[in-house]
Amino acid sequence: MNTKTDVTSHELSTLPKVYDSKSVETKWYEVWENNGKFKPLPGKTKKNFSIIMPPPNVTGKLHMGHALDATTQDILTRFKRMKGFKTLWLPGTDHAGIATQSVVEKLVWEEEKKKRHDYPREEFVKKIWDWKNKYGDFIVKQQKALGVSCDWNYATFTMDPEANEAVNEAFVRLYNEGLIYQDNYIINWCPILQSAISDAEVEHKEVKGAFYHIQYKVKNSSETLTVATTRPETMFGDTAVAVNPNDDRFKHLIGKSAIIPICNREVPIIGDEYVDMELGTGCLKVTPAHDFNDFEIGKRHNLPQINILNKDGTLNEQGLEFKGLPTKIARKKVAEKLTEIGQLLEVKDYVHQVGHCERTGSVIEPMISKQWFLNVTDMASVAVEKVKLDETRFFPKGWENTYFAWLNNPKNWCISRQLWWGHQIPVFYCSDCNHSFASVQKATECKKCKSKNIVQDPDVLDTWFSSGLWPFSTLGWPDKERMLKRDFNDFFPTSVLVTGFDIIFFWVARMMMMSLKLTNQIPFEKIYIHALVNDKLGRKMSKSLGNGIDPLDMIDQYGADALRFTLAAGSGYNRNLNLDPKRIEGYRNFVNKVWNAFRFIEPFLSLGESKLPEIAKLGHHDKFILTELNEVTKSINESTEEFRFDDASLSIYQFVYDVFCSWYIELSKNIFNGTDEAAKVQRATILKHSFREIVKLIHPTTPYISEEIWSYLKNKDEDLLIVQEYPEYNNLFNFNEDVATMRNFMEITTLIRNLRLSVNIKPKDEVEVFFYCDDQKIIKYFESNFNYLQDLAKVKKITFLPTASERINKSIMNATSFAEIFIPLEGVVDLNEQIKRIQKEISKNENELKAFEAKLNNENFAKNAPPEVLVEVQEKYNDCKSKLESLKNNLKLF
Repeated sequence: MNTKTDVTSHELSTLPKVYDSKSVETKWYEVWENNGKFKPLPGKTKKNFSIIMPPPNVTGKLHMGHALDATTQDILTRFKRMKGFKTLWLPGTDHAGIATQSVVEKLVWEEEKKKRHDYPREEFVKKIWDWKNKYGDFIVKQQKALGVSCDWNYATFTMDPEANEAVNEAFVRLYNEGLIYQDNYIINWCPILQSAISDAEVEHKEVKGAFYHIQYKVKNSSETLTVATTRPETMFGDTAVAVNPNDDRFKHLIGKSAIIPICNREVPIIGDEYVDMELGTGCLKVTPAHDFNDFEIGKRHNLPQINILNKDGTLNEQGLEFKGLPTKIARKKVAEKLTEIGQLLEVKDYVHQVGHCERTGSVIEPMISKQWFLNVTDMASVAVEKVKLDETRFFPKGWENTYFAWLNNPKNWCISRQLWWGHQIPVFYCSDCNHSFASVQKATECKKCKSKNIVQDPDVLDTWFSSGLWPFSTLGWPDKERMLKRDFNDFFPTSVLVTGFDIIFFWVARMMMMSLKLTNQIPFEKIYIHALVNDKLGRKMSKSLGNGIDPLDMIDQYGADALRFTLAAGSGYNRNLNLDPKRIEGYRNFVNKVWNAFRFIEPFLSLGESKLPEIAKLGHHDKFILTELNEVTKSINESTEEFRFDDASLSIYQFVYDVFCSWYIELSKNIFNGTDEAAKVQRATILKHSFREIVKLIHPTTPYISEEIWSYLKNKDEDLLIVQEYPEYNNLFNFNEDVATMRNFMEITTLIRNLRLSVNIKPKDEVEVFFYCDDQKIIKYFESNFNYLQDLAKVKKITFLPTASERINKSIMNATSFAEIFIPLEGVVDLNEQIKRIQKEISKNENELKAFEAKLNNENFAKNAPPEVLVEVQEKYNDCKSKLESLKNNLKLF
């Protein structure tokens, strides 16, 4: 017996009416993890794929940059897993030497009113380990909330015993080869941490300062030289005054001596082309121990280096009467003394960039210090060559220029830090024979004289040193047994590195150098540089601006899938991603659209067959949707392989919204409301097949909702979606003619809907349509599909006329490339009201057009407005002009 199903009712659906992201996310992550679905299992391709997670700081809290980074890697991991690769995403955390020690030092001061040096080193380090064990996995829990599919059994911490062994092994090899050495060098010194810090940890801030013009007397002469400096207190460390040898004003003084005020020490006057004759006074005080540029001048002229600072940033005995004063106070006092002796000629206000410690906020003091260095000259040239040969490729390619910029002119790397938390430098000193040596294992006696009276170097290694080993140390290097256990040969070199462009210098380049040097292999085949996440106005997210967006808040409000899709849709090859929470809300609506679409079709799926009908039995609409689905499958596969996550996201978004839901589901309603049981079976079969493909396609980006829907779609003998085969392009589904004619139908239907809307025809009211066209094939198609036009556009009658026919009056019209569509309005709407409405709209648009014209013709506006504002105004002008033209054309028809 034939039964009619009312598709406006969802009473047959077993799905909840509202998608509950929270319960779904908790459920499926546990299922995936507990069932070992994140493990690297052999796949159909017999190929391997690996990503090593850039290790977030153990002190860290998930921010939007982390969320984008993790989402991108998880999309690739899930994609390759479904493509049949043996897939490993290896997670881990970084010990973050400065950050972690600072956190614990602050806690100890708050709780015990004690400083680090009030404890023995071992006792304080134990306090840091206690803190790490209690709070160190906080960011891991946050990552899991995002849905990352790492194999947590591989999780590595940079201070794990195995990681520490790798660091020591790397150091000792490089040390024994003579590439690691100690030297006095100028470094970034943080007086609060009392440690050298890397350039990456220096934040440059705009500061209101002053230029102090100081008079230096020339020995045995009535002449003087005037130098301009922002730091007059550093003159106690001056070892020369430099002028440009081409400067006629001063070149006769080269070789003579100048006398430093207050301390009255003689220094040579030297010639160096670094001095800018046009800048300041043309004379430069040279302080090699406290200025990076002066240090280079000092090396060229073999100048002595005088350190005037203590480790806490106060002046030492070189500062004479100003000894013990912090630099800021000393600056004021020195200026007063110079005024007193008549050698401070002028003080000019000056705003300039000053380096600050990112962790403590204190002003960085450039300072000469004995540090450990790694000579990277040869390592850098090899790392450059590998990218030039395309053995490692950047995506987007342009970022390789940033990589080359540093590696083509490398500076030896200062690898030591004056901290307690980190990898202690494995160099030991014998107090009896003064022998020093490096050892992978903790030494207990001198290698030369066997004395037990040895001490280890107190410094620790720069955190970037251990991070530089990350791609191979995490896979067991250098222990062969551990490498075998961790499938080193399967997963190294790694397939892809995903990171931001801000650490190409500090991390990417160093991993390349260290890997090539220590393993003789590239560390990764591809490097994808993702965008940096800013606020909706394009500003960097920061505590000071209060414009940060917490990913966990967004997940709680909109769900992890919505956040992930937003980040994917905004990435790709973009440099910046300006994130507005409203976009996350918009993509939450997409997630809900998928859910509601499935709720509609789910009651009918039991009617469907397990296999698609034979090609010959496919209907026109079936061929259309299968071809469109096939094309989006091709697009997503290609885009994902090229890291164009934005294009992949847009493809599936448009397909689900604008093709599958808006057309194929709508065209299915008549079938399920009808009495043709065979048609119902076929339509249910195509819908089921299509939705199975859709959830597979979206799974890498929106894993939770897709796995939930799959649990209703899958056959009893099928596994979880996370390990299903990813859809591939199928040459069988290439019905281009059906797609072309269907798109004609969609265009005409949309046009009629828009025309109805433009004159406020009620949704239920049917209209008559005059269809002007000369293409008989198109006319025949619309005649045979008129019933669908009735359903979707409420057309009661359609009249086909040649294009040469006279057009009807008192109507509204629009045109496509193949037809003109007219809808008579007499008897349908109040024509006088429509005329008045159109005239009112014309008047409004004319006023708006004049306003836009005035702006665009205003020279000041054109000169001062940001480019994006000019573009926006021009676009609005064009839209308004086009709309005005359309309104006037419509008015002619009445």
